[in-house]
Amino acid sequence: MDRTIKYDGVEGFIARLMDNYDVIAPVPREDRFVFDLLTEPSGAVMEYGTTLLPPVKWIYRNNEPLLKFDLEDIEKTKAVIDVRQQVLLFVHPCDINAINIMDEVLAEEPADENYLAIRRATVIIGYECLTPCREDTLCYDKGCHYADRGYDVIFTDIGSGFYVRVETGRGKEIVGGDPSFRKAVYDDRIALMLRRDEGGLRFGRAVAGEMGKLSHLLKENYDDDIWDVKGERCLSCGACNIVCPTCYCFDTVDEIGSDMREGCRYRRWDGCQLEGFCKVASGENFRDSAAARIRHRVFKKEVYLKKRFGRSGCVGCGRCIDSCMAGISIIDIFNHIMEKRHA
Repeated sequence: MDRTIKYDGVEGFIARLMDNYDVIAPVPREDRFVFDLLTEPSGAVMEYGTTLLPPVKWIYRNNEPLLKFDLEDIEKTKAVIDVRQQVLLFVHPCDINAINIMDEVLAEEPADENYLAIRRATVIIGYECLTPCREDTLCYDKGCHYADRGYDVIFTDIGSGFYVRVETGRGKEIVGGDPSFRKAVYDDRIALMLRRDEGGLRFGRAVAGEMGKLSHLLKENYDDDIWDVKGERCLSCGACNIVCPTCYCFDTVDEIGSDMREGCRYRRWDGCQLEGFCKVASGENFRDSAAARIRHRVFKKEVYLKKRFGRSGCVGCGRCIDSCMAGISIIDIFNHIMEKRHA
């Protein structure tokens, strides 16, 4: 059920979405873009660079209440799942692929019921990239500059308006009854193919090697000097974890009310690059060096997740590179490992 919509019809479509959903969309903030709750339909932008935080953070929330408890009556403890019907609007393909990864990881037993409930209440409306968002990106290498699933609806600019692919029943409900859309015809599909062909020429590879062999090459270079070299620069700040669209580690914090009786347990994001992440009660730290932590993060994305789920945990968005105050680039690490193979 493919549709098209004129440029001047999009704002009205967003307004109608806002009548039924919380609509979270990319909006400008100073010199950056962020996903934020829309208050006006005109606030959303379609052409935007990589956002500071990925949209999945609206599904996998920080400071999220998980349960409420009564210290005097444990039987009153109850789970808390704050579910709101929401739309993530104009999501780039790399971030759609990231949400697909999170869906799979967090559905594995023991399933993350909070994430899954919020995910079920979330409509994904994508926006297909026809040009790279930035230079430091691996999305083309990873095959994540395109998304073939994980969205309800996706827009593609075809020059005369937008080609709109509808993939789910929920997408059909949203688009099917909206007067701004019309049925796509043969000429629209030709325009879509031409625009995609033109867009594909703008993407290039950042890593000189076959990405399919990266997992194996990393295992061969577990003790390579690259980890110490990068570790000497790393500040262990955890910024790369916070901005990554497929990092899901968290800690829990219990807060007690002023009556010292009732309280709430919260999920708070955590990160494997923080110095105390692997420190246990005895004082032992199983990854006490920045080099070991960097290696673990790379192996988690490219080795461990690939072994468990058959795909890399990195979608190549480049946020970790952009956020690193020490200038550490995962592209440099990958290229170093690839070059070792030919040395």
